[in-house]
Amino acid sequence: MQVQKDDVRNKIIASATEEFLNAGYQQSSMRSIAAKAGITVGNVYAYFGGKAALFESIISPVWESLNELISIQVDPTEPITLPTIRQITDRITETFLENRPQFLILMNKSAGSPYKNARGELSSLVSRRLYREILPQHDPLLADAMAGAILEGIFTVFNHCGADAGRLRTLIRELLGMLLGGIPCKAHDPA
Repeated sequence: MQVQKDDVRNKIIASATEEFLNAGYQQSSMRSIAAKAGITVGNVYAYFGGKAALFESIISPVWESLNELISIQVDPTEPITLPTIRQITDRITETFLENRPQFLILMNKSAGSPYKNARGELSSLVSRRLYREILPQHDPLLADAMAGAILEGIFTVFNHCGADAGRLRTLIRELLGMLLGGIPCKAHDPA
């Protein structure tokens, strides 16, 4: 039985990340990933059972991070304030910069993978939270529209801002401030 080595595993992950980022999940091949890693295709399969398992190992940590971001706790009895927006912005920026290639793959290159509906799922999660905590007296369609605007705005910034942390943080803060700054949260409902 072959003993797996961390350096080989890391080469495979780095090569696959590059391949998925450039070609997308559907167009990527294990052969190309193996060639970039400088190993045999059989060795890639020995470490990861297939392309789906390899994709999962690269994308699942960023998916979990996004779900944690959506779950950031804010005081529902207080209106959304600049400090709250700053807290959320700093977490979003930090998460993106730590996982930039994986995030871009998830949002732009996951067609054909189990994560193909990631944008829609994120939008639904954000919409439900907006409706529950911020817009309960409004038509739920407004929460859907706000969620779409927030996420598409963030994705646009992420896709075009690069790794400039200061600019990224400023743009996300301004976006959230404009979209959420004038909306008071509902009073806390203990039910």
